[in-house]
Amino acid sequence: MHPITAKLIALERTEACVTSGWRKAAQLPLLEQAKLLRRDLPPHILSVFDRFKTKSNGAVVGVFGSKCDGCHARLSKSALARLKQETEPSRCAHCGRFIYVFERLVSDSQHPVAQRTRYAA
Repeated sequence: MHPITAKLIALERTEACVTSGWRKAAQLPLLEQAKLLRRDLPPHILSVFDRFKTKSNGAVVGVFGSKCDGCHARLSKSALARLKQETEPSRCAHCGRFIYVFERLVSDSQHPVAQRTRYAA
């Protein structure tokens, strides 16, 4: 993942915590963290981030398989290849959101939901 994309994800999550109604005392460190993250990001990236943050459900979304999780459009093979190279922050050609390759941290066989006992048919 590109470092700018990682900072955008951290900023989106931090600001979501602040706006979700946490107590004022808990919000102060989060506000400071958000300010620091914003200082590290280029202005043109922040302007796109802020535009999507206010008008949609997320400015940074994962790509699952080959589909953008924001608009569910299928990315081309060349777009996926550029995304995996991580030379610059990538955006979906269809919706414009920042995108990153979502990697499963747990295989399906190790996932707790998959390990539940099956109901008898």
